[in-house]
Amino acid sequence: MSSPENPATRLLLCSSNLENLEPLRQRLTAAGTEVDCATQAEQARRMLWETHYDGVAVDLLLADRDGISFAMELRHEHPWVSLLVISSTTQNPPRTSASPDWLNRSTEYARLIFALKQAGQRSAGRAPKILHVEDDDTLADLVKNTIGKQTQLFRARSAQEARIAMALRSYDLALIRTETPQACDWAQPANGPRALTVNTDANADPVLSLLNHLRRNPYIHEPAYC
Repeated sequence: MSSPENPATRLLLCSSNLENLEPLRQRLTAAGTEVDCATQAEQARRMLWETHYDGVAVDLLLADRDGISFAMELRHEHPWVSLLVISSTTQNPPRTSASPDWLNRSTEYARLIFALKQAGQRSAGRAPKILHVEDDDTLADLVKNTIGKQTQLFRARSAQEARIAMALRSYDLALIRTETPQACDWAQPANGPRALTVNTDANADPVLSLLNHLRRNPYIHEPAYC
């Protein structure tokens, strides 16, 4: 496995649409990272058992299932592999774009909510604990009204509130909107495993998030849901 000071040398990208992955693959390859792609969960699982990967990036939606529940399963099967959930459709819009920021974000939230609903249906036995860090009441209510009954959903309006929430309990998933990858570092609780994080910022650069995430120390997954 690559050291925490060096970039990951081999990455597996998983998404339902290979065309969406191509810009990511090209940029990651230019950064010196070897990249393989998979469209289905079982294909990705087979590749993980056959090939060593320093990290895995799973899109919100795969060809055969949602990416969130699949990422949770991978954390059990490959606890030493760095894992990140991304949205392969996220693109930085031009600053001259007439589309309001809320519209860009709400469009991406539609994919996120669909993936979360599927993940909640797959979580047999216990509803996943989700921390939603969001200062926009409209988007927070949208998520709550859509998946609140299928999950244990908690909300924080700021990073400060999120730190307090993380100190009080552990979470399976953290939905975080941030433009800087370093701002997610607080998602590691004092006791227990790091929550699987999803960056909900529609303007975030998934390549920068991937490269930053894969330079971090690998974690040891505790025998829990996530």
